[in-house]
Amino acid sequence: MKNISRFLFIFAGSKSIFFSMKNIFLFLFLSSFSVLSAQSNVTIPNIQGSGNSSSYSGQQVATSGIVTAVYIGGGMINGFFIQDAAGDGNSATSDGVFVYSSSKSVEPGDLVQLTARVSEYNNRTQLSDVTAFQVLSKNNTLPAVKIVYDIYNWDWEKYEGMLVEFQQTLYVNNTYNLQQYGELELGIRRKPSPTNLALPASSEYSALVSENALRPVYMDDAYSSYTYPVIFADENGTRRTGERIDRLQAVVDYVNSKYVVYPARFPVQFYGNPRKTTHDDIGNYNLKVCGFNLEYYLTTPNSSGMGPSNQTELERQHTKIVDAMLAIDADVYGLVEIEQGQQALTKLSQALNAASSGKSFSFVNDGGSVNGTYTKAAYLYRSDKVTPYKSLKSINSEGPANRKKLQAFTLKSNNERFMFGINHFKAKSGCSSASGADADKNDGQSCYNATRVDEAKAVIAAINSNKAFYDDQDALVMGDLNAYAMEDPIQAFVQAGFTDLHRQFHADSAYSYVYRGEAGYLDHALANESMTRQITGVTAFHINADEPSIFEYSGSAYQPNMFRSSDHDPVVVGIRLGDNVNVNSLPFEEKVQILPTIVDTYFRVQHAENAYIQVYSLNGIKLFQDVVRSADQEFSVSSLGLIPGAYVVRLLGENTIVSRIIFVK
Repeated sequence: MKNISRFLFIFAGSKSIFFSMKNIFLFLFLSSFSVLSAQSNVTIPNIQGSGNSSSYSGQQVATSGIVTAVYIGGGMINGFFIQDAAGDGNSATSDGVFVYSSSKSVEPGDLVQLTARVSEYNNRTQLSDVTAFQVLSKNNTLPAVKIVYDIYNWDWEKYEGMLVEFQQTLYVNNTYNLQQYGELELGIRRKPSPTNLALPASSEYSALVSENALRPVYMDDAYSSYTYPVIFADENGTRRTGERIDRLQAVVDYVNSKYVVYPARFPVQFYGNPRKTTHDDIGNYNLKVCGFNLEYYLTTPNSSGMGPSNQTELERQHTKIVDAMLAIDADVYGLVEIEQGQQALTKLSQALNAASSGKSFSFVNDGGSVNGTYTKAAYLYRSDKVTPYKSLKSINSEGPANRKKLQAFTLKSNNERFMFGINHFKAKSGCSSASGADADKNDGQSCYNATRVDEAKAVIAAINSNKAFYDDQDALVMGDLNAYAMEDPIQAFVQAGFTDLHRQFHADSAYSYVYRGEAGYLDHALANESMTRQITGVTAFHINADEPSIFEYSGSAYQPNMFRSSDHDPVVVGIRLGDNVNVNSLPFEEKVQILPTIVDTYFRVQHAENAYIQVYSLNGIKLFQDVVRSADQEFSVSSLGLIPGAYVVRLLGENTIVSRIIFVK
């Protein structure tokens, strides 16, 4: 106003031009409008800027863009996303923005022009209070930006509001928030339980822990409240971990203090890891054995929160467990987390007999009475197929009691026998009470690891001491050992000459349990040398670990079927009891073995004669290559120049490549 007054004074003094006050204010208004108009035509990249918030926040602007995705109505976030197709060439600024408006009729591909106010809603830059609005053209090409998500180095801010297309396969790793929040956790690979692949406290273990902690892709259904049926569910009402998506097109948004992506089109096309009603092939067996954690199978309700809490839940649990056991169709079941005493076993065997034509199920009576929620390990078997041989042995030192058992069974068809150990080792819980050697060493094995190691040694000792009692050398150990493959208790078995059958048949892909999105196997199948020669196959029947917990007996979406009958997958083993399996008839990837996986001085390569062997460092440097010259060949780590650490051993034969990771001490 000071300069304007001076302007008026000069012109009034010269008497050359006369302005009335009305004309002066008109001049000022037009000048101000001209300045405002220049500011209000703003591109989307300029609105977004390169920072976390817009410099135009609170201002009204005019802009234009192509509609990339619409989420209006029915509890959705009520708006649509627009994107500047040309962009500004600056990778640090986003070319898309959210328009909060539920009243506009738009479709993907519409080029729109609008006037709205810029605001920051919970750290999301958006346009709201839309006034002027016009659809300029339709059916424009959607400006999807192709991205390769790098979990180690990524900035979602520069893509906020934009339509992106992932140039890699995404895996469903976690479904915990699926029902309540319509959210899935995706990753560029399945997340492994670190100690399932790497030695505890090793650099490889630390690398896996760090990688698993990196930010996943959160895919949201764009609903602001709970919706049913679940948007991402399939025709069975489920969405399983391990399923995959290719070339996902989605819009990036910021909500609930994190970046999420909304699929641009529904339904999303998932594939892989479907529900199966039968387990995978386990070869040409004459005996099928199953280890199954029943997750507290009870016959009376329990109010402590462990197991069914009322009669309805009891009946639901029973329905699921029986349905699972019928589908498994084993000859011998080793069961853990089943109610102490014989009532639970009686109930299960009667149900199986009622539903199985021509089969007769019974159980090994170990004595004892029902004791609340206290659970045990137990045997249930087809009495028309096998017979228990002599008495059951309980291995209660090292404790816990009644959770490690050994029983021999005779196959009636050929009178062959084997020892079957079913076990449930000490859990990784209650760590505040653990002390001394059992305290958590922060090496990935959690608390009570020392007890689990002692339990493993007790089982091995019991097998060795009872070979004469059962008059047989063959031993199969199964159950929930509460330790992943590379942890000390499992390695105690391996060092004692037992074969990890999961690893032999499935290398690093085996799992039976998913915890916080990490997959590994706590449920084991371990065979001594003579037993290993009779194994035809092993598989985890993935009916539980990949399923959302909402389907369990106490879940909000309970289904009367076997899926999510427990939180652990049953493990099924095929045995050709009495026959040494003709290894040479197996496919290359099944017959070759690299043992042990934890190496002191040498490792052996078996059943790979004339194949090429290669040894690589983990960063891909080839350290050794040669031809395997015999069916059972030793390789010295010193002669190969291998220092302590992890290496990849590759075998190339029969047009197949088999890779294993070994750890040199």
